[in-house]
Amino acid sequence: MSEIFEKSLRDSSLKIEEVLSNSLKKRSSTNKNLNDAMRYSVLGGGKRIRPFLVTECSKFFDVDDNDIFQIAAAVELLHVYSLVHDDLPSIDNDDLRRGKPSTHKYFDEATAVLVGDALQALSFEILSRSYRKIRKTDQINLINSFAHCVGQSGMVGGQAIDIDESKDDLNIKELIEMYKLKTSNLISFSCQAGGIASGADCNKINALKEFGDNIGIAFQISDDILDVIGDEEVIGKRVGSDLKNNKKTFLNFFNIDESRREIKKYCDLSISSLKIFGPVPETLLGLVNFIREREF
Repeated sequence: MSEIFEKSLRDSSLKIEEVLSNSLKKRSSTNKNLNDAMRYSVLGGGKRIRPFLVTECSKFFDVDDNDIFQIAAAVELLHVYSLVHDDLPSIDNDDLRRGKPSTHKYFDEATAVLVGDALQALSFEILSRSYRKIRKTDQINLINSFAHCVGQSGMVGGQAIDIDESKDDLNIKELIEMYKLKTSNLISFSCQAGGIASGADCNKINALKEFGDNIGIAFQISDDILDVIGDEEVIGKRVGSDLKNNKKTFLNFFNIDESRREIKKYCDLSISSLKIFGPVPETLLGLVNFIREREF
C-alpha cells in the first residue's frame, strides 16, 4: 500500500471507530446483552473501506466533515448488519469474522438476528437526524438512494440470488450482475453519498456511481480468489466458504491469473470514470491499487 493511502485509511478508521462507538453508546437499549453484542459486532475490526470512500469521495464537494462522518457511520453499521446476517448458519454458516468468532458463535443465533435488525434500523436513524449543511430535499434523496441500494433491488436482492440453489446455472453476465447487487451497491452508494448530500450535478454523481460499481466488482472478484488461496490469519475469516456452500464464483469461469487480469480491468475502468473531477486524488488511487493487489 502507498504511504499516503495507508495513513489516510488508518486515520479514517480511527475517526470512524470513535463515531461508531459514540453512536452505539448514545442509542443503547436497556438490554445489556444486545448492547454488548452490537458493540462486539461493530467495533475493533474491519478494513472500513466503505466509510473511507464516503469521506474521500465527499472531498469533491462542499460538505461538512461532521455530517459526512455521520453518514459514513451509517454506511458501516449497515455493512456490519449484512455481515452478521451473512454469517448465520441459515446463510453462509461462517464461524469466524474479522479474526474473531462470528456474532452468532460468540453470543447465539437469535441475538445475531436481533443485532443485524438493530444495526439496520440505527443506520437509517442516523441518516434521518438533523445535519448542519444538508438540505432536507437532499437528505430525503440520500435516504431514498440508501434504501434502494441495500434493499430487495440492491444488496439484499443480490444475497437472495446468491443463496438460491436453483441459480446454480448462472452465466458470467448474470454472476457479474449479482456482484453489482450484493457488493457494488453499498460501495457505490458510499462513493455517491457526499454528492447526493450536497445536491451535486447528476453527471458527477453518476461518475462516482460508475467508480463504485467497478471497484465493487473488482473487490468481489478478489474475495473469490482469497476464499481459495487466502491466509485465514491475514484475512480474518475461513477460506473455502464458497466451495463449502456450493456457490458459483468468478473462478468457475476464469482461473486465478485470468481473474486477476479482470480485477485490473475493473480497477482501470474505475479510475477512468473519475476524469470529470480532474487529477485523481492519491488516496483514491491508493485504494484502487489496494484492491488490485489485495491480500486481505
